[in-house]
Amino acid sequence: MTEPEMPENSESPATPETPKKSTIAPMRIALWVIVAGIGIFMVVTGIVGVLVKAQ
Repeated sequence: MTEPEMPENSESPATPETPKKSTIAPMRIALWVIVAGIGIFMVVTGIVGVLVKAQ
């Protein structure tokens, strides 16, 4: 398939001059902390389970 041809001097008027700074919501940070905590808990309990089973 061929790509549509774009004019060489195409500038979008909707793009602002200054880039918008991305901010992370505190709720998203809290969610990541909770998920990371659960993941670490599962890894640690798995390692402990393997070590206990090996004895």
